[in-house]
Amino acid sequence: MATAAINSKQCFICGKDKAALYPCGGCSENFCFSDLSKHRQEHVVELEKIVTDCDTFQQSISEQQQDLNHRPLINQVNEWERDSIMKIKQTAEDCRQRLIKSTDDNIIEMKKKLNQFIADLRKMRDDDDFNEIHLNRLRLLLI
Repeated sequence: MATAAINSKQCFICGKDKAALYPCGGCSENFCFSDLSKHRQEHVVELEKIVTDCDTFQQSISEQQQDLNHRPLINQVNEWERDSIMKIKQTAEDCRQRLIKSTDDNIIEMKKKLNQFIADLRKMRDDDDFNEIHLNRLRLLLI
């Protein structure tokens, strides 16, 4: 009888002395047969929680991958792109307007000079006051 008491140990869960205990390779504790299955079930439940967490994380990654427009940095890049395009369009419009004004101003100035040149030509013709030197100078002015 005394040897049975010496060989018995306690179950980690129920605390009862049992002759037949089963060691857990993970936590190194000893369990009676009925508590061993409970201990195993705790592991199964914990594993299911981990699997659920992994599934949730995987779903979150998939949603982020599918919905690029809701990423904060993507939104910032999109906003920067819109702002940049608007600035470029405004700058291009400003350049167009300056070019049009400059061209118009040049045309007006050229017309004034041309009208004066024509008036001077007509006066020379009407006054019959020109020679070859005048003609050569006039040709050079037209080039």
